Amino acid sequence: MNEPNLTAVRESSRHLADLLRREHVALADFLVALSEFDRAGAYRRLGFANVFDYLLRELKLSRGAAHYRKVAARLVARFPEVVEPLRDGRLCLTSIVQLAKVMTEANRTEALPRFFHCSKQEAKQVAVEIMPAAVVPRRTVVTEIPPPMKSTTSPVHPGELLAAPPEPAREPARTVVEPLTSTVSRIHVTVSRALVAKLKRARAGQSHVQPGATDEQVIDAALDLLLAQQEKRRASVPPRVKREVRRRDGGKCQWKLDSGGVCGSEVRTEIDHVVPRGKGGPSTVENCRVLCKLHNVEAARAAYGDAHMDLFTPRNPVVRENCAVYCVDVAMASPRRAPGTASDRGCGSCARPRPSPRPRPR
Repeated sequence: MNEPNLTAVRESSRHLADLLRREHVALADFLVALSEFDRAGAYRRLGFANVFDYLLRELKLSRGAAHYRKVAARLVARFPEVVEPLRDGRLCLTSIVQLAKVMTEANRTEALPRFFHCSKQEAKQVAVEIMPAAVVPRRTVVTEIPPPMKSTTSPVHPGELLAAPPEPAREPARTVVEPLTSTVSRIHVTVSRALVAKLKRARAGQSHVQPGATDEQVIDAALDLLLAQQEKRRASVPPRVKREVRRRDGGKCQWKLDSGGVCGSEVRTEIDHVVPRGKGGPSTVENCRVLCKLHNVEAARAAYGDAHMDLFTPRNPVVRENCAVYCVDVAMASPRRAPGTASDRGCGSCARPRPSPRPRPR
């Protein structure tokens, strides 16, 4: 078999370099477009709870690929100077996740060049040097063990943990599962010393009813108590109806997606009225469904409108309404103010007296 001559090899190399350049440009353009898509909350119009879910289910990316692109898009929105290094290949997706953990307004000029042409491991080392506390491992890792082994929880080794992605507070931390069997799992989790002390005390107390109780048995008993307490919480839907609705829906969010199917989330699920109670909807099995927290709010927005729902669940935590609308005075934010100021007399914009604070229930 004849080997290609040098001219053909060089031509092939130039072609590969051109394809790689176009890949970098396409990635940068994708992230810029995704950052705008995320900022506008456009995924909500398609029925998705967040941009990660959209990337995962609509664009069919893997969980890792979706996470990297979500983090990169949000970093691009905060620091536009990241786009050019992505476009020319100096910065890659694996290192941009580490950059996002430590890049701030104060260090943006110095931090960015340190991540150029870094591998994933090199980027982690740079991030540790810039801001050690920002890369402390906090993600829970679950590993299933073979059947012959006892189902006991091994001591926690922080070095075995993976760093949790920097999710907004609205989203829960994700658990990583590495299956070995289908029935038994080992959990490694970074915890405080206070929690370790609580576990030790609980294990000692549980020994009266379960002599020699393992950590797994103590945690299992604690979770049983927590779940029982949650079931007793007051709700507008009768317990019988809630049980039937959750059984029918499998405990999964039933919000319909634009591309077909349902959300299917099992996190922070709630019972929602298809016809809202405020519009006369009954608390029956037929009129109730399971929705996750985010889609429950979306259903309320569809029923009552954004203007009304923004009074209770604002999309932006910063209040931007005019003072006169809510009788809010800037002086209210000050913990120290002299009697007789505008905050005591009333709103400076509308001169209405402030209502007396409600007495705190004893």
